[in-house]
Amino acid sequence: MNRRDKTGGCCKVRSNVLAAAAVCLGVAILAGGTAATAQVPSTAGHVSELARYLEDVQIAEPVVYRQLAVYPVLLRGGDRLGGRWLTLDAAISRGELEITEKGSGGSVPVVVVHNRSRDEHVFIMSGEVISGGKQTRTVRNDVVLAPGERIELNVFCVEAHRWTGGKHFSGSGAVLPQSIQKELRKGADQGRVWSEVARNNRALQAENATGSLELALKSRPVQDKLAEVRRSIVPRMPQGTVGYIFVDRGRAVGAEFFGRADLARDLLPKLLDSYAVDFVILHKALPEHWGRPDHNAAIEYFKRVCRAGSERTGTPGSGAGIRTRGGGLLGDGVSLSGSVVHYGVQIQDRIVPHPIPQPRPMLQR
Repeated sequence: MNRRDKTGGCCKVRSNVLAAAAVCLGVAILAGGTAATAQVPSTAGHVSELARYLEDVQIAEPVVYRQLAVYPVLLRGGDRLGGRWLTLDAAISRGELEITEKGSGGSVPVVVVHNRSRDEHVFIMSGEVISGGKQTRTVRNDVVLAPGERIELNVFCVEAHRWTGGKHFSGSGAVLPQSIQKELRKGADQGRVWSEVARNNRALQAENATGSLELALKSRPVQDKLAEVRRSIVPRMPQGTVGYIFVDRGRAVGAEFFGRADLARDLLPKLLDSYAVDFVILHKALPEHWGRPDHNAAIEYFKRVCRAGSERTGTPGSGAGIRTRGGGLLGDGVSLSGSVVHYGVQIQDRIVPHPIPQPRPMLQR
């Protein structure tokens, strides 16, 4: 990654990092010589490893595409998560991860996952889509697979009208749009997931014979728009970024935190697609220079995350599950050996359709 770009690059961004999240410190985003500041709440309501993580968060100036502002998250002291790691797509492409249908006939809610690597952990993120098998599926929970580990993994179908094909799955390069991810976190059943996929495909004008979410997301018009968002944001992320806060039209809608920068970097294109489907493609586009990002939105959202707390929950594999259901937020994640691997958290409020900002009334003379 280049150290500089036409906007000033990561050297400039890093110099404008906010001093963040210890309980006794304030939080501020510096931009253009001005600062938006606030006192950060205690993180004591979180599980211990996430509390420690949030206390060391730093937030840099946003990278902006039209109305979507992505705030890079950094950590004082750098990566928290040691060892060697692969994402789902990287592990499959290298032949280190095998995903197959369960048994000879397959099972809609379960697939079998085997990490064949001898010395690398594999991280599988909730909402990632796997392609092939008898139908395309999406992963229900964040999962960590230790070297050599083999598990049965809970999934949902995101292709309602196919039950034919082979036994093996590949990576799709896709992740659920945030509107569908929210339904999973709210406890959706398979019927609700199919309904949300159908709604999404109609809205994208990408319906297909098998009702496949993957085919809709990979349709040419959708991919062209998503590629533009990725080109505008990915190269401008500062070195050392371990997470992202997403702000749409002045409303913070979600955040993704990782324990190491390489996982955050490798999964950013997927995450951007996930947010851009709902907050760029399915929203009426605003002018390219519609206004300055609202830094207070990112600050207040981070404060909400600190206050919301978290609890232990189950997860397959070797990690420890993390869960948030409070403070108007829905969050899930996983840790390993006392270090956060990933924690994703989004608003519980309606995502789509989103109210369109109204123009300010003209002053009468």
